[in-house]
Amino acid sequence: MKLATALLTAAVVAPALFLTPGVQAHGGMVEPESRAIRTMKLAIDSTFGHPIPMRASYTNGKGGNCVDFTPDTNLQAIPFGESKIKMRANDGANHIGMCTAYLINPKDKNSKIKVGEMKDCMRSLHPGPGNKGDQPIPAEMTINIPQDQKVCGAEHCVLQFNWDAAHLAPTIENYNNCADVKLMGGAPAPAASSTAPAASSAAPAPSSQAPSTTPAPVSSSKAPVSTPTPSQDKCRVRYV
Repeated sequence: MKLATALLTAAVVAPALFLTPGVQAHGGMVEPESRAIRTMKLAIDSTFGHPIPMRASYTNGKGGNCVDFTPDTNLQAIPFGESKIKMRANDGANHIGMCTAYLINPKDKNSKIKVGEMKDCMRSLHPGPGNKGDQPIPAEMTINIPQDQKVCGAEHCVLQFNWDAAHLAPTIENYNNCADVKLMGGAPAPAASSTAPAASSAAPAPSSQAPSTTPAPVSSSKAPVSTPTPSQDKCRVRYV
């Protein structure tokens, strides 16, 4: 009887110790800040980063999947186009595995588009494996949100980060975090030219010189010389 009681006590206490909020555990997305921290009040050093099934123990019946957590009404702004999200791994647990990011309709969790993907993202800034007891290991990943996306309105979307840790392959541990965001900015459109092609303001200048005319032949100013009439004296014939 005592043995059975001891075993039952151990079965109850062991999981409780393992899931104590003070226990360091794995990690996830920290920028933008997730619902796990903002609305569910899970600890950033532990419970926020538990695997999805394990995290359900701390969410008052909302389960372990972040899309079912209480939405955050204090929306965080992220830009259209490329940007980086930031993660952290607790207790040296920067495990290998595929990471993906989705933009989700806050009113329909099945309506989503992939906006990022990276293999071994939790080692993006720390290439090697961490060690138990390490300080939080930072990581980052690029996402790209198309300006013409139709999944959600720019005024409210859910950004979901998924991490499929493969350090125990073939067993995969699944983690996720969701942040309520609004979409802002993006690449500016090319500015329209404000300068119209300049019209020529100078009309062809009229010639200031009148066309030259060919001078008319100059008439002789000298009248023809008339032969003087011989004087009568000289013309008088002398007779002998």
